[in-house]
Formats: sequence, structure tokens, C-alpha cells
Amino acid sequence: MTTDKKTMRILIMDDDHSLLEALSHMLKEHSHEVHTADNAKDAVAKVAETDYDIVMADYRMPGEDGIWFMKNAKLKRSTKVLLCTAYANREVIKQMFELGACGYLIKPFDEEEVLRNLEFHGV
Repeated sequence: MTTDKKTMRILIMDDDHSLLEALSHMLKEHSHEVHTADNAKDAVAKVAETDYDIVMADYRMPGEDGIWFMKNAKLKRSTKVLLCTAYANREVIKQMFELGACGYLIKPFDEEEVLRNLEFHGV
């Protein structure tokens, strides 16, 4: 029995350019459409103009953070947000979930962990 995995439109929001590049490349290798933003303001603008299946949102960034993104992004009800952070703080995770995030990945994460989370939270 063959299972066709759905191609997802994914936005990655992170200020770490090497992580953006590596994660973007890996997800494209798995046939996903990937967009990136290196700050929360650009990510808010991107979700206003494009419908995403998944937003992978960093918490701690210069300028506006992941909480600011969640409060200001006009996300479609079907868009899932995964918090992706090295700053594993219960209060931050709680706030992100209260604002609509559905899961989180603690950095550093590997390809298998990312793909497993995308499959689990996929639309």
C-alpha cells in the first residue's frame, strides 16, 4: 500500500540564515513549497499574502519575537504553527500555545524529527 504524502506550503521564520537555508533545502528535497522570513515583521506580511499549511516560527529573534508574530499574524484557521526554538521555556511554550501554536521543536533538531512533526501536524 502506497501513501502519497501531501506537498505542503511552509513558511520558516528564523533569524539564523544558515538554519533557514539548510531547513529550506531539506524541505524542498521532500517536495514541499518553502518560503522564508528572517524576522517577524516580514513573516506577518507573508502570511497576509499567502496561505500556508505550516509556519515554523522561531521565538527569540532580534526585534519582534515569536509571541509578537502570533499576536499580529492574520493566520488562516487551517494554518498550523510549530514553535522552533532553542529557548525551551515553559512560559514561552504556554504563551505560544495559548496564541494558537500546535506543537514545538527544540533546536537543534534533525531531519527525521522535522518530517515526523510535519506529517503529524500536516493538513
